[in-house]
Amino acid sequence: MPTFSPHRFTNSAFLKKIAPANLISFLTSTEAIKTYFANRGFVPPTEGAGGIDYDALIGILADPDTGMPKELVDGLYFVHEMSTPEIMEELMEEAGVLVTCEPGVDPTPADVAIQIWLKDRDLLERKHSEQFLIRPKSFVYYQGAQDEPREAPVLSDFARADMEGEMDEWFERKRRGKGTRVFVHRRDGEVWFLVRHGEPIRREGALEDGKSSSVYYRPEKFDVVIYNCELDGLAVNAGTKGQKKLYKETFGKYLFGDEKYFGDGGRYSLDPLRTRGEEALDCSTVPGIEWIRLKEVEIFHGSGLTVVYKATDLFQKLGARAMQVLASGFLRKASFTVRFTDAATPRSVNIWQPSRASYLRDADRLLVEAWMREQGFLIIAAEITDEEAAAAVVGV
Repeated sequence: MPTFSPHRFTNSAFLKKIAPANLISFLTSTEAIKTYFANRGFVPPTEGAGGIDYDALIGILADPDTGMPKELVDGLYFVHEMSTPEIMEELMEEAGVLVTCEPGVDPTPADVAIQIWLKDRDLLERKHSEQFLIRPKSFVYYQGAQDEPREAPVLSDFARADMEGEMDEWFERKRRGKGTRVFVHRRDGEVWFLVRHGEPIRREGALEDGKSSSVYYRPEKFDVVIYNCELDGLAVNAGTKGQKKLYKETFGKYLFGDEKYFGDGGRYSLDPLRTRGEEALDCSTVPGIEWIRLKEVEIFHGSGLTVVYKATDLFQKLGARAMQVLASGFLRKASFTVRFTDAATPRSVNIWQPSRASYLRDADRLLVEAWMREQGFLIIAAEITDEEAAAAVVGV
Protein backbone atom coordinates (compact mmCIF):
# COMPACT_ATOMS: atom_id res chain seq x y z
CA MET A 1 0.00 0.00 0.00
CA PRO A 2 2.73 2.60 0.79
CA THR A 3 4.34 4.31 -2.16
CA PHE A 4 8.07 3.61 -2.50
CA SER A 5 10.06 6.75 -3.25
CA PRO A 6 13.61 5.89 -4.35
CA HIS A 7 14.83 9.48 -3.93
CA ARG A 8 14.64 9.03 -0.15
CA PHE A 9 17.43 6.46 -0.30
CA THR A 10 19.80 7.82 -2.96
CA ASN A 11 22.38 8.72 -0.33
CA SER A 12 23.55 7.02 2.81
CA ALA A 13 22.37 9.75 5.22
CA PHE A 14 19.14 8.03 6.21
CA LEU A 15 20.45 4.47 6.33
CA LYS A 16 23.47 5.50 8.42
CA LYS A 17 21.11 6.84 11.08
CA ILE A 18 20.26 3.20 11.77
CA ALA A 19 22.72 1.20 13.87
CA PRO A 20 24.40 -1.44 11.64
CA ALA A 21 23.08 -4.30 13.78
CA ASN A 22 19.51 -3.04 13.45
CA LEU A 23 19.85 -2.48 9.70
CA ILE A 24 21.29 -5.97 9.20
CA SER A 25 18.39 -7.43 11.21
CA PHE A 26 15.96 -5.67 8.88
CA LEU A 27 17.78 -6.70 5.69
CA THR A 28 17.70 -10.35 6.82
CA SER A 29 14.28 -10.34 8.49
CA THR A 30 12.49 -12.46 5.85
CA GLU A 31 13.49 -14.97 3.21
CA ALA A 32 11.90 -12.81 0.52
CA ILE A 33 14.08 -9.81 1.44
CA LYS A 34 17.27 -11.89 1.67
CA THR A 35 16.55 -13.56 -1.67
CA TYR A 36 15.83 -10.25 -3.35
CA PHE A 37 19.14 -8.73 -2.30
CA ALA A 38 21.03 -11.91 -3.13
CA ASN A 39 19.58 -11.85 -6.65
CA ARG A 40 20.73 -8.24 -6.96
CA GLY A 41 24.26 -9.20 -5.89
CA PHE A 42 24.15 -7.89 -2.31
CA VAL A 43 24.62 -10.06 0.78
CA PRO A 44 24.34 -8.27 4.15
CA PRO A 45 27.31 -9.00 6.41
CA THR A 46 26.89 -11.13 9.50
CA GLU A 47 27.56 -9.50 12.84
CA GLY A 48 31.29 -8.87 13.26
CA ALA A 49 32.07 -9.77 9.63
CA GLY A 50 32.78 -6.25 8.44
CA GLY A 51 30.89 -3.10 7.59
CA ILE A 52 27.86 -2.64 5.39
CA ASP A 53 28.52 -1.73 1.77
CA TYR A 54 26.22 1.31 1.79
CA ASP A 55 27.03 2.25 -1.81
CA ALA A 56 25.92 -1.15 -3.09
CA LEU A 57 22.81 -1.13 -0.89
CA ILE A 58 21.78 2.36 -1.96
CA GLY A 59 22.38 1.49 -5.60
CA ILE A 60 19.79 -1.29 -5.32
CA LEU A 61 17.25 0.81 -3.42
CA ALA A 62 17.63 3.71 -5.82
CA ASP A 63 16.93 1.43 -8.78
CA PRO A 64 14.11 -0.89 -7.64
CA ASP A 65 12.64 -3.50 -9.95
CA THR A 66 9.27 -5.24 -9.98
CA GLY A 67 10.61 -8.05 -7.79
CA MET A 68 11.11 -5.86 -4.72
CA PRO A 69 9.20 -7.59 -1.86
CA LYS A 70 6.25 -5.81 -0.32
CA GLU A 71 7.67 -6.23 3.20
CA LEU A 72 10.84 -4.40 2.12
CA VAL A 73 8.85 -1.53 0.59
CA ASP A 74 6.59 -1.30 3.65
CA GLY A 75 9.45 -1.45 6.12
CA LEU A 76 11.49 1.29 4.44
CA TYR A 77 8.40 3.47 4.06
CA PHE A 78 7.16 3.24 7.64
CA VAL A 79 10.61 3.47 9.24
CA HIS A 80 11.43 6.57 7.19
CA GLU A 81 8.08 8.19 8.03
CA MET A 82 8.43 7.50 11.75
CA SER A 83 12.07 8.51 12.25
CA THR A 84 11.66 11.92 13.90
CA PRO A 85 12.51 13.01 17.47
CA GLU A 86 8.88 13.88 18.21
CA ILE A 87 7.56 10.52 17.07
CA MET A 88 10.44 8.71 18.81
CA GLU A 89 9.27 10.17 22.12
CA GLU A 90 5.75 8.84 21.54
CA LEU A 91 7.01 5.42 20.51
CA MET A 92 9.28 5.12 23.53
CA GLU A 93 6.44 6.02 25.89
CA GLU A 94 4.17 3.35 24.43
CA ALA A 95 6.62 0.62 23.48
CA GLY A 96 9.99 1.39 25.05
CA VAL A 97 10.28 -2.21 26.26
CA LEU A 98 10.63 -3.32 22.62
CA VAL A 99 13.71 -1.18 22.05
CA THR A 100 17.20 -2.43 22.94
CA CYS A 101 20.62 -0.87 22.39
CA GLU A 102 24.24 -1.32 23.30
CA PRO A 103 25.19 -0.26 26.83
CA GLY A 104 25.96 3.44 26.93
CA VAL A 105 24.67 4.01 23.39
CA ASP A 106 21.36 5.83 22.99
CA PRO A 107 19.16 4.80 20.04
CA THR A 108 18.38 7.21 17.23
CA PRO A 109 14.78 7.83 16.09
CA ALA A 110 15.47 5.50 13.15
CA ASP A 111 16.73 2.77 15.53
CA VAL A 112 13.54 2.99 17.56
CA ALA A 113 11.31 2.89 14.48
CA ILE A 114 13.06 -0.06 12.84
CA GLN A 115 13.13 -2.13 16.03
CA ILE A 116 9.42 -1.63 16.61
CA TRP A 117 8.77 -2.49 12.95
CA LEU A 118 10.62 -5.77 13.42
CA LYS A 119 8.90 -6.63 16.70
CA ASP A 120 5.40 -5.13 16.43
CA ARG A 121 4.44 -3.90 12.95
CA ASP A 122 0.82 -3.30 13.92
CA LEU A 123 1.95 -0.85 16.61
CA LEU A 124 4.15 1.12 14.23
CA GLU A 125 1.40 1.25 11.58
CA ARG A 126 -1.12 2.41 14.18
CA LYS A 127 1.19 5.16 15.44
CA HIS A 128 1.85 6.15 11.84
CA SER A 129 -1.87 6.52 11.22
CA GLU A 130 -2.11 8.96 14.14
CA GLN A 131 0.04 11.41 12.21
CA PHE A 132 -2.90 11.91 9.83
CA LEU A 133 -5.30 12.98 12.56
CA ILE A 134 -4.17 16.59 12.31
CA ARG A 135 -4.30 16.78 8.51
CA PRO A 136 -7.96 16.62 7.52
CA LYS A 137 -9.63 20.01 7.16
CA SER A 138 -13.13 19.53 5.78
CA PHE A 139 -15.90 17.39 7.26
CA VAL A 140 -19.44 16.42 6.33
CA TYR A 141 -21.70 15.64 9.30
CA TYR A 142 -24.47 13.10 9.76
CA GLN A 143 -26.84 13.03 12.72
CA GLY A 144 -27.39 9.80 14.68
CA ALA A 145 -30.82 8.29 15.32
CA GLN A 146 -30.61 8.53 19.12
CA ASP A 147 -29.96 12.27 18.89
CA GLU A 148 -28.68 12.54 22.46
CA PRO A 149 -25.45 11.73 24.33
CA ARG A 150 -24.49 8.07 24.50
CA GLU A 151 -21.55 5.91 25.53
CA ALA A 152 -18.59 5.64 23.17
CA PRO A 153 -19.13 2.65 20.87
CA VAL A 154 -16.67 -0.23 20.93
CA LEU A 155 -15.42 -1.77 17.70
CA SER A 156 -14.09 -5.25 18.43
CA ASP A 157 -11.20 -6.73 16.46
CA PHE A 158 -13.59 -9.19 14.82
CA ALA A 159 -16.05 -6.46 13.83
CA ARG A 160 -13.22 -4.31 12.54
CA ALA A 161 -11.96 -7.18 10.37
CA ASP A 162 -15.46 -7.69 8.96
CA MET A 163 -15.78 -3.95 8.33
CA GLU A 164 -12.43 -3.87 6.52
CA GLY A 165 -13.52 -6.82 4.39
CA GLU A 166 -16.79 -5.12 3.45
CA MET A 167 -14.97 -1.91 2.57
CA ASP A 168 -12.44 -3.91 0.56
CA GLU A 169 -15.24 -5.22 -1.64
CA TRP A 170 -16.51 -1.68 -2.24
CA PHE A 171 -13.07 -0.23 -3.01
CA GLU A 172 -12.23 -3.11 -5.32
CA ARG A 173 -15.46 -2.56 -7.27
CA LYS A 174 -14.43 1.08 -7.61
CA ARG A 175 -11.00 0.03 -8.98
CA ARG A 176 -9.15 1.11 -5.85
CA GLY A 177 -7.87 -2.30 -4.83
CA LYS A 178 -7.89 -4.17 -1.53
CA GLY A 179 -5.94 -3.67 1.69
CA THR A 180 -8.30 -1.43 3.69
CA ARG A 181 -7.27 -0.89 7.31
CA VAL A 182 -9.24 0.84 10.08
CA PHE A 183 -7.34 2.36 13.02
CA VAL A 184 -9.20 3.44 16.19
CA HIS A 185 -8.22 6.37 18.43
CA ARG A 186 -10.18 7.73 21.41
CA ARG A 187 -10.11 11.47 22.12
CA ASP A 188 -12.06 13.44 24.75
CA GLY A 189 -15.62 12.35 24.09
CA GLU A 190 -14.95 11.34 20.50
CA VAL A 191 -13.84 8.17 18.73
CA TRP A 192 -11.63 8.75 15.70
CA PHE A 193 -11.36 6.16 12.94
CA LEU A 194 -8.56 6.38 10.37
CA VAL A 195 -9.48 4.47 7.21
CA ARG A 196 -6.49 3.61 5.02
CA HIS A 197 -7.36 2.51 1.50
CA GLY A 198 -6.02 2.54 -2.04
CA GLU A 199 -6.57 5.15 -4.72
CA PRO A 200 -6.92 4.53 -8.47
CA ILE A 201 -3.78 3.21 -10.13
CA ARG A 202 -1.29 5.88 -11.16
CA ARG A 203 1.27 5.66 -13.92
CA GLU A 204 4.19 8.11 -14.08
CA GLY A 205 7.18 8.53 -16.33
CA ALA A 206 10.54 7.23 -15.10
CA LEU A 207 14.06 6.47 -16.30
CA GLU A 208 15.27 2.87 -16.08
CA ASP A 209 18.83 2.02 -17.16
CA GLY A 210 18.95 5.35 -18.96
CA LYS A 211 15.81 4.62 -20.97
CA SER A 212 12.37 6.15 -20.74
CA SER A 213 9.95 3.93 -18.87
CA SER A 214 7.02 4.25 -16.48
CA VAL A 215 6.19 3.43 -12.88
CA TYR A 216 2.84 1.78 -12.19
CA TYR A 217 1.58 1.92 -8.61
CA ARG A 218 -1.44 2.45 -6.36
CA PRO A 219 -1.25 5.45 -3.98
CA GLU A 220 -2.65 5.17 -0.47
CA LYS A 221 -5.16 7.53 1.13
CA PHE A 222 -6.26 8.16 4.71
CA ASP A 223 -9.86 9.17 5.35
CA VAL A 224 -11.09 10.28 8.77
CA VAL A 225 -14.38 9.35 10.44
CA ILE A 226 -15.21 10.86 13.86
CA TYR A 227 -18.04 9.81 16.16
CA ASN A 228 -19.02 12.51 18.68
CA CYS A 229 -20.56 10.86 21.74
CA GLU A 230 -22.19 14.02 23.11
CA LEU A 231 -23.91 14.97 19.86
CA ASP A 232 -24.45 11.41 18.57
CA GLY A 233 -23.09 12.55 15.23
CA LEU A 234 -20.66 11.30 12.61
CA ALA A 235 -18.13 13.58 10.93
CA VAL A 236 -16.60 12.29 7.70
CA ASN A 237 -13.57 13.52 5.80
CA ALA A 238 -13.40 11.69 2.45
CA GLY A 239 -12.86 12.42 -1.21
CA THR A 240 -16.03 11.33 -3.00
CA LYS A 241 -19.76 11.20 -2.32
CA GLY A 242 -19.63 7.42 -2.68
CA GLN A 243 -16.97 7.10 0.02
CA LYS A 244 -18.92 9.36 2.38
CA LYS A 245 -22.04 7.25 1.88
CA LEU A 246 -19.98 4.07 2.40
CA TYR A 247 -18.66 5.32 5.75
CA LYS A 248 -22.02 6.64 6.92
CA GLU A 249 -23.69 3.27 6.30
CA THR A 250 -20.80 1.00 7.29
CA PHE A 251 -20.09 2.72 10.60
CA GLY A 252 -23.80 2.82 11.40
CA LYS A 253 -23.96 -0.93 10.80
CA TYR A 254 -20.87 -1.96 12.77
CA LEU A 255 -21.13 0.56 15.62
CA PHE A 256 -24.90 0.49 16.22
CA GLY A 257 -26.26 -2.43 14.19
CA ASP A 258 -28.10 -0.27 11.67
CA GLU A 259 -26.67 0.98 8.39
CA LYS A 260 -29.36 3.69 8.39
CA TYR A 261 -28.48 4.87 11.90
CA PHE A 262 -26.94 8.08 10.57
CA GLY A 263 -29.29 10.27 8.56
CA ASP A 264 -28.64 12.92 5.94
CA GLY A 265 -29.72 15.94 7.98
CA GLY A 266 -27.31 18.81 8.37
CA ARG A 267 -25.98 20.22 11.62
CA TYR A 268 -25.05 23.76 10.70
CA SER A 269 -27.16 26.88 10.53
CA LEU A 270 -26.00 30.37 9.58
CA ASP A 271 -29.24 31.91 10.84
CA PRO A 272 -27.49 33.49 13.87
CA LEU A 273 -25.75 35.88 11.45
CA ARG A 274 -29.07 36.92 9.93
CA THR A 275 -30.97 37.23 13.20
CA ARG A 276 -28.36 38.61 15.62
CA GLY A 277 -25.70 40.02 13.33
CA GLU A 278 -22.34 40.78 14.89
CA GLU A 279 -23.52 39.66 18.33
CA ALA A 280 -23.35 36.08 17.05
CA LEU A 281 -19.55 36.42 16.85
CA ASP A 282 -19.25 36.75 20.64
CA CYS A 283 -16.74 34.15 21.85
CA SER A 284 -16.09 35.48 25.34
CA THR A 285 -17.29 32.24 26.94
CA VAL A 286 -14.84 30.05 25.00
CA PRO A 287 -11.33 29.88 26.52
CA GLY A 288 -8.75 29.65 23.76
CA ILE A 289 -10.36 32.12 21.34
CA GLU A 290 -9.68 35.87 21.56
CA TRP A 291 -11.96 37.14 18.78
CA ILE A 292 -13.88 36.15 15.65
CA ARG A 293 -14.63 38.27 12.59
CA LEU A 294 -16.83 37.61 9.58
CA LYS A 295 -14.72 37.99 6.43
CA GLU A 296 -16.77 36.45 3.61
CA VAL A 297 -20.27 35.25 2.75
CA GLU A 298 -21.79 33.54 -0.28
CA ILE A 299 -25.47 34.32 -0.86
CA PHE A 300 -27.53 32.28 -3.33
CA HIS A 301 -30.29 34.22 -5.11
CA GLY A 302 -31.65 31.45 -7.35
CA SER A 303 -31.32 30.81 -11.10
CA GLY A 304 -27.64 30.01 -10.64
CA LEU A 305 -26.79 33.46 -9.21
CA THR A 306 -24.44 33.56 -6.22
CA VAL A 307 -23.13 36.85 -4.82
CA VAL A 308 -19.93 36.91 -2.76
CA TYR A 309 -19.15 39.66 -0.24
CA LYS A 310 -15.60 39.79 1.08
CA ALA A 311 -13.71 42.11 3.43
CA THR A 312 -11.32 41.96 6.38
CA ASP A 313 -14.32 42.66 8.64
CA LEU A 314 -17.64 42.46 6.80
CA PHE A 315 -19.78 43.88 9.58
CA GLN A 316 -17.51 46.90 9.85
CA LYS A 317 -17.35 47.32 6.07
CA LEU A 318 -21.09 47.00 5.42
CA GLY A 319 -22.16 48.92 8.49
CA ALA A 320 -25.91 49.47 8.62
CA ARG A 321 -26.37 47.50 5.39
CA ALA A 322 -25.01 44.28 6.86
CA MET A 323 -28.32 42.80 8.06
CA GLN A 324 -30.06 43.68 4.80
CA VAL A 325 -27.31 41.97 2.78
CA LEU A 326 -27.39 38.82 4.92
CA ALA A 327 -31.18 38.56 4.52
CA SER A 328 -31.18 39.10 0.74
CA GLY A 329 -31.00 35.38 -0.18
CA PHE A 330 -29.98 31.92 1.03
CA LEU A 331 -26.78 32.25 3.06
CA ARG A 332 -24.88 29.25 1.74
CA LYS A 333 -21.37 29.84 3.13
CA ALA A 334 -19.66 32.02 5.72
CA SER A 335 -15.94 32.41 6.31
CA PHE A 336 -14.54 33.63 9.61
CA THR A 337 -11.17 34.85 10.81
CA VAL A 338 -10.44 33.42 14.27
CA ARG A 339 -7.72 34.63 16.61
CA PHE A 340 -6.65 31.79 18.92
CA THR A 341 -4.80 32.62 22.11
CA ASP A 342 -1.97 30.19 21.30
CA ALA A 343 -1.31 31.56 17.81
CA ALA A 344 0.27 34.78 16.62
CA THR A 345 -1.57 34.66 13.29
CA PRO A 346 -5.37 34.35 12.95
CA ARG A 347 -6.70 31.33 11.03
CA SER A 348 -9.71 30.79 8.80
CA VAL A 349 -12.80 28.71 9.47
CA ASN A 350 -15.46 28.07 6.82
CA ILE A 351 -19.04 26.88 7.27
CA TRP A 352 -21.27 25.65 4.45
CA GLN A 353 -24.92 25.32 5.34
CA PRO A 354 -26.22 22.71 6.03
CA SER A 355 -23.53 20.12 6.75
CA ARG A 356 -19.90 21.01 6.07
CA ALA A 357 -17.11 22.92 7.79
CA SER A 358 -13.37 23.27 7.26
CA TYR A 359 -10.52 24.09 9.64
CA LEU A 360 -6.81 24.63 9.26
CA ARG A 361 -6.03 22.50 12.31
CA ASP A 362 -7.84 19.78 14.20
CA ALA A 363 -7.45 21.66 17.48
CA ASP A 364 -9.25 24.59 15.87
CA ARG A 365 -12.30 22.39 15.27
CA LEU A 366 -12.80 21.60 18.96
CA LEU A 367 -12.66 25.24 20.06
CA VAL A 368 -14.72 26.59 17.17
CA GLU A 369 -17.41 23.96 17.70
CA ALA A 370 -17.71 25.10 21.32
CA TRP A 371 -18.35 28.64 20.06
CA MET A 372 -20.79 27.41 17.41
CA ARG A 373 -22.81 25.43 19.96
CA GLU A 374 -22.91 28.47 22.23
CA GLN A 375 -24.14 30.81 19.51
CA GLY A 376 -26.48 28.45 17.65
CA PHE A 377 -24.43 27.77 14.51
CA LEU A 378 -24.08 24.10 15.47
CA ILE A 379 -27.38 22.34 16.10
CA ILE A 380 -27.84 18.78 17.24
CA ALA A 381 -31.08 18.02 15.40
CA ALA A 382 -31.03 20.07 12.23
CA GLU A 383 -34.31 20.76 10.45
CA ILE A 384 -33.47 21.78 6.91
CA THR A 385 -36.30 22.95 4.66
CA ASP A 386 -36.60 21.55 1.14
CA GLU A 387 -35.81 25.00 -0.24
CA GLU A 388 -32.63 25.32 1.84
CA ALA A 389 -31.47 21.80 1.02
CA ALA A 390 -31.95 22.35 -2.71
CA ALA A 391 -30.09 25.65 -2.60
CA ALA A 392 -27.22 24.18 -0.59
CA VAL A 393 -26.59 21.51 -3.21
CA VAL A 394 -26.12 24.02 -6.01
CA GLY A 395 -22.45 24.82 -6.59
CA VAL A 396 -21.10 22.74 -3.69
